[in-house]
Amino acid sequence: MASIVQTPNGTWQAVIRRKGYKPVTKTFTRKTDATKWAQQIEGAIDRGEYSPERPTARISFKELVEKFSTAPDGLPSMSKTTQEVMPYNLVQWVKHLGHLRLLDIDAEAIEIAMEKVATRRRISTAGNDLGQISPSTLKRDISALGGVFKWATNKRIIEESPMRKVVKPEIHDARERYLTDEELHRLLDACDQSESPELGLAVRLAVFTGMRQADVMGLQWGRVNLGDLPTTHTDDTGRMFTIPPRHALVTVTKNGHPHLAPIEGMAFDALKAWGIKHRTFDGSRLVFPGRHNSYQPLDLRTPWKTALKRAGIEGFRWHDLRHSFASMMLKTGVSHIELAKLTGHRDLKSLMRYTHISPEHSSGLVAKMQDTVGVKVKQ
Repeated sequence: MASIVQTPNGTWQAVIRRKGYKPVTKTFTRKTDATKWAQQIEGAIDRGEYSPERPTARISFKELVEKFSTAPDGLPSMSKTTQEVMPYNLVQWVKHLGHLRLLDIDAEAIEIAMEKVATRRRISTAGNDLGQISPSTLKRDISALGGVFKWATNKRIIEESPMRKVVKPEIHDARERYLTDEELHRLLDACDQSESPELGLAVRLAVFTGMRQADVMGLQWGRVNLGDLPTTHTDDTGRMFTIPPRHALVTVTKNGHPHLAPIEGMAFDALKAWGIKHRTFDGSRLVFPGRHNSYQPLDLRTPWKTALKRAGIEGFRWHDLRHSFASMMLKTGVSHIELAKLTGHRDLKSLMRYTHISPEHSSGLVAKMQDTVGVKVKQ
């Protein structure tokens, strides 16, 4: 019969020893769960249905993360952005699951760890408490954990991902915040009054091109074509891209694919004027270099918050500029396919969260459709 013992940290460990089988152990938070599991395994052994876990499943979760982080088909194969962000997501799981062997990790263990991860605080580099993590951050944490277990399943390290049985929290992080025409004018005026002369240009690029914040702040002069003829750009991997006139090349986007962002109107005028004074012959130079390190993007967080306050705009994030761009483009009548090309989205489902339009515009579209149909019917 299996032995159920309590560990020093308060959990319960079930140990099964049967002749002809290697000892089997598993840890639970409740004694009743440990007893139930032991009975199921012993019953499977008696019926001849038990097959031992894969030897690789005996490694710890911490060891699995290390394997995933260095394997050529693991983290290194993902986009540059994912390689930078995912380790921060995984460190939380290693903190709570790292000591457990893979064969001891089940849905319950993950759910307990998830409760702890969800309530952690955000701490700034200066040590200030910025409050509890946002729902979107938790969503990325859970996605990162699922990605590791999916990789482990594909590599046959484990037979099945424990994430399949995890009850995930409902995360409502979709935002419908975008600028009205009046708010947009106030914001641009406030940015132009900023002590940081780069802010007005950066905001115009974001709201009139749809580029993400990282795309704007990481933009290099060699990937900007403000002329009338096509130019070429070769990235660090040797890939060559053709950049049409009045376009910027976003070399690698969030989803790992490059796309071209048209630069027109106010964004074009502002960038051209800025380039006359600040553009260099070195194409690798940033359009928005840092004050103390020209190879690091400029930090505009404080000027941005000041401009929002000066403009009287509340509940608005930088990423909502991209949302505003999508909403304004839809009002011009572009299709979702055309908008996806402009924003760099490859998944229309992801794009839909940016495509909210006002009730007035919705009514206008329906009215326009009926007018068109009416003309055809009369003819």
